[in-house]
Amino acid sequence: MDTTTHPVKYLTNDEVCEILSVSECVGVVEDLFKDLSNTQMPPKIYLDIPNGDFRAMPAVVGSTAGIKWCGVHLDESGKKRKINIFAKVLINDVDSGKLLAIMDGESITAIRTAAVTGVATKYLSIPNAQSAAFIGCGNQTKNQIEAVTSVRDILTIKLFDLDTDRANALKNDLENTTNISSIIVYDNLEKCVRNSDIVTTLTPSREGYLEYDWLLPNVHINAVGADAEGKRELCESVIPNVDMIIYDNYEQCSHSGEIQYFEEDDRWDSLESVVSGRRLRDDQIQATLFDATGLAIEDVATGRYIYEKIIKSEHNS
Repeated sequence: MDTTTHPVKYLTNDEVCEILSVSECVGVVEDLFKDLSNTQMPPKIYLDIPNGDFRAMPAVVGSTAGIKWCGVHLDESGKKRKINIFAKVLINDVDSGKLLAIMDGESITAIRTAAVTGVATKYLSIPNAQSAAFIGCGNQTKNQIEAVTSVRDILTIKLFDLDTDRANALKNDLENTTNISSIIVYDNLEKCVRNSDIVTTLTPSREGYLEYDWLLPNVHINAVGADAEGKRELCESVIPNVDMIIYDNYEQCSHSGEIQYFEEDDRWDSLESVVSGRRLRDDQIQATLFDATGLAIEDVATGRYIYEKIIKSEHNS
């Protein structure tokens, strides 16, 4: 279908959410990471400002070129510190150069970030995982829970946040909108993560707080919060002791992710290698770690999928 004859599409965050679910995006991201040979992705460009930064994230995925322009601002004017994120995703057709769509980027970012967690969890966590802990209960966490529960039959969700009211608000939301059997809010981080098959960290911390001794021997960790130089959620004890360390992109993670503090060894590999089947989690593997910084190729692939879904719907109506 020739999509270049259609007018440019403009989508709001609400429209993106109506078109694409987290569980559907897990499939989009999984397909992307099966083969990255037809992609291009320069490093993120960071422009620092006093209370945050701006990020330019360009990429090419197959026949689509695109960029996400994102502003991250820390608002400390109120009683509580608040992180505001503003983003747009633009995609172009490679062959014609035509601009295809301009989309609000906040929902795309949240959905694809959760989706890649779902992909990593599918390939790296134990198949019979039943409990999942989520550290940090901000705007990302509900999507992250949807991603993990779309690939594993989770019976118990465990929540921790320094703001207990925020954790309880998320619990109430989940109880009203999901069929999860048990949702528990903890006021102690160690108690939350103990005996959890999957642990996902989602905070802006610059100091490690997750200790290896708290974790099950076969735990899978999704380290999502560290996405800029100086950020850190894992204590020194974690990375030296896990058996398999998988990153979404080495260049970005070694600069901005949890692995920025360590030297690479033979336990490290890419998500592409796992999804493509070149490297598998075997019976000898115990604890696993996925280090995610968020990639422009994910934004571009997701944006193109949304665009083509709209064109297909218009064609069939």
